[in-house]
Amino acid sequence: MAMEVTRVIEEAHETEINSLAYNIARREIYSAAQNEKCIKVWDSRTGLLLRTLQGHKGMVMCLAFSASVRLLFSGSIDNTVGIWTDKGINLQMAPVGGPVFSLAWDTKRRFLVVGSSALLQIFKIDMAEVRKSSQQQRSVASGLKDTSAPEPPTILKRLFQPMRGPELCHTDVVKTIVITETGKIITGGFDKSMCFYEYDKLDKPKEAFFRVRKCHAAAIVSMAYDTHNNCILTGSIDGSFKVWSLEGRLLDKFEAINDQPVAVAYISSTNMYWAGGRFGRLVAYDPRAPSNVTEQVKESNGLDRFKVDHMFAPAGTDLLLGTTRTHQLVIWQHNRAGTYRTFKRHDDWVEGVLVVPSTAADGRQPDDIFSCSADGKVLHWALDVEQNCDVYKNLDEKQPHTSNIHAMVYSPGLHCIITGGEDCNIQVNYLSQESNGMQVNNFSDNVPTYNDVPLPTSFSDHDLRVTGLALMKNNLLASISADKTLRLWDLTTMKAVATVLDAHDTPLQCLDYAEERDELATCCMGNTVKVWDVRKPTAPKLVRTLDHAEERHDAGLFPGRDEEERGGRKSNMNWLTKSDMPGLSSAPGIVQEAIQNAARDVPEVTQVRWVSYRSCWVTAADDDMIRLWNHDGIKLHQFSYEGGSVQCLFVDNLNKLLVAAMLNKSAYVYDLDDPMPRAEYVGHDDVIRSIGYLPDCDCYVTASWDRSLRLWFRPADPSKREHGGGGGGGGGENFNLVADEEDDEDTFVSKYEKDHPLEIPRALTEGDPLQQLRAMGMGDEDRGPMTQKRGRRAGATGSSSHFDIPGTESGAGAVDVPGTLGGQTKVAL
Repeated sequence: MAMEVTRVIEEAHETEINSLAYNIARREIYSAAQNEKCIKVWDSRTGLLLRTLQGHKGMVMCLAFSASVRLLFSGSIDNTVGIWTDKGINLQMAPVGGPVFSLAWDTKRRFLVVGSSALLQIFKIDMAEVRKSSQQQRSVASGLKDTSAPEPPTILKRLFQPMRGPELCHTDVVKTIVITETGKIITGGFDKSMCFYEYDKLDKPKEAFFRVRKCHAAAIVSMAYDTHNNCILTGSIDGSFKVWSLEGRLLDKFEAINDQPVAVAYISSTNMYWAGGRFGRLVAYDPRAPSNVTEQVKESNGLDRFKVDHMFAPAGTDLLLGTTRTHQLVIWQHNRAGTYRTFKRHDDWVEGVLVVPSTAADGRQPDDIFSCSADGKVLHWALDVEQNCDVYKNLDEKQPHTSNIHAMVYSPGLHCIITGGEDCNIQVNYLSQESNGMQVNNFSDNVPTYNDVPLPTSFSDHDLRVTGLALMKNNLLASISADKTLRLWDLTTMKAVATVLDAHDTPLQCLDYAEERDELATCCMGNTVKVWDVRKPTAPKLVRTLDHAEERHDAGLFPGRDEEERGGRKSNMNWLTKSDMPGLSSAPGIVQEAIQNAARDVPEVTQVRWVSYRSCWVTAADDDMIRLWNHDGIKLHQFSYEGGSVQCLFVDNLNKLLVAAMLNKSAYVYDLDDPMPRAEYVGHDDVIRSIGYLPDCDCYVTASWDRSLRLWFRPADPSKREHGGGGGGGGGENFNLVADEEDDEDTFVSKYEKDHPLEIPRALTEGDPLQQLRAMGMGDEDRGPMTQKRGRRAGATGSSSHFDIPGTESGAGAVDVPGTLGGQTKVAL
């Protein structure tokens, strides 16, 4: 979940932008800049300048757009409020008796608040005058009306008497205005104070008004309303950012975050506060603490990319608009599948990640994370419960290996982390036991004993790197290696139980255990997966083979070979590939067979996992296919994927999902009943090597060669997902319009119309339309030249149930299906 930069408009204005507004229905951005008298309108999806609004005689200071009345309001130092239609027609330059520095629109009650110098005014919009003025503008444009003496409209109707300072307003410029959902008006000004007004009591101004003085050490220049926590954010020239209750009580403060005026914004999509930090860099705060989480979110949100000096978060959207000192207009949009948190502490590639569940009796202790890297280190991460911001801290580390760690598992029975590495060793790393009723997962030097003798903490029988580990019943451990062996170990006695030499013909690369069936599955650099029965651990037995090339044999690529030959043939394709074929066309024997095998391009299996909630095996191969197999080795289902070879598979048995990390540095979440991915996680700079699930955050954690760990929100269940979304500019078609647009006067639907909706006549929905036309005397005899037979349309009897278009042949000149013309136009362009 992140706010991702979707578009940057360069040189939006010639000077610094000082105000923004957004039209959610048309997806248009309105911008005004210092020392400029115009307003520019931008397409948020393409970044193109649509039009420029001219009309003010002085600099435009502020903007506000109302979706309910479809009007744009602009305030200027020329003492007027400009009123514009959403199509750019100027309806009026309404005088308000002073320069305008701030505007705010109340969506629910439909009134406009205008802030000037020590003056606050509240107006209602006269929709009748709006329609009248709009009609006059159209008449003038069409030349149907005399323009010599047009009647001046009075669109703004004053609701209450002006509130002037110092008794009822600020003593200086009213710089910013916020209106809460309950109708409370809150203003911030250059006099360092905040003024609060109760709308329902404005007929008695003295009862409706109160002031909080000396809120900051300098002028307040920005405000935002946190709709989730119902509080106010303020930013000041003094470089501080503060949080206030709606009663004017200071809740929290962050001082000296900037040496420039601080711009603030509340991001409702992520429930985060953004503020302008030092050197123009954005800083992010999680309001649950509140705490600074910039380090954990800056990369995925692009906080370091721009020097932002003004921000605006349009209500009812998932957008954030920002402006920079170099006159850029930046558009952020919420991506729920984006990175939620990023943690960096490793100095080398991160090869594995492991979630260790809590064993605390009360169940309130969060799970911990362990990660291993190519430098042989294992890091312990714990959730910072004091901050309550889903931030994990690195508490401890250990180096059990001298080089790369390829595999890591956790034994809850022995409370230890077991690792296998490039140094051919398997290391058992014991963790601390409970202390004061809480589980402590730090690394411990205490080693259990067997017959009063301390147990060894490593196995070193493998000859090459250990590539996979799997924990089995009764504290047994299975391991595989590049030396082609499968080995079983007893963790209680730290002794070897069984060894299978040459378990495969090539180095083994993946291993998993099916507890329900007491079986192990192994795969190598080839097209087969072998399943082993380990109910008798001292004698593992090969019970079946999942052959990914078998379907190609059946297709007739190698006719004449029986089932036994296909299942037992040894492949040398790992050592002789297509690149070796030139010059070997006359090679005899096994070399020629290897060339044929390489030419077949049989799929190489990269991953195998047991799916407990489906009682089946799932495999991934480099032919871009994921396959499901039942416990008897029969293929149940397969579906294709994109992104290159699968580097890691993770089965989320709790949520019944499959997560696959691909060679393209992305991970995809699948429901095994639907081949379309539920979510795509994009953000890592290198290949993802391991995946885990954190129930406390409802997030997946990924480890990558880019030396980082990242958290990603699990995709929502489609059956529980709400219709629509918060989409803003360019984020899909399911964007939300503001709630009050449904109540607009122009589109109001009466109760009678709701109770008696229009229905299509039955005659148009039943029977053959052509027969009905014939019954009304409009049959073939009235169609003239259109009744001639044309190819297959006329049919064998010369009649047709379709109307033929003159000048068309069979299959040519067909009528455009509704909704296809736009697509054809795009292609033509």
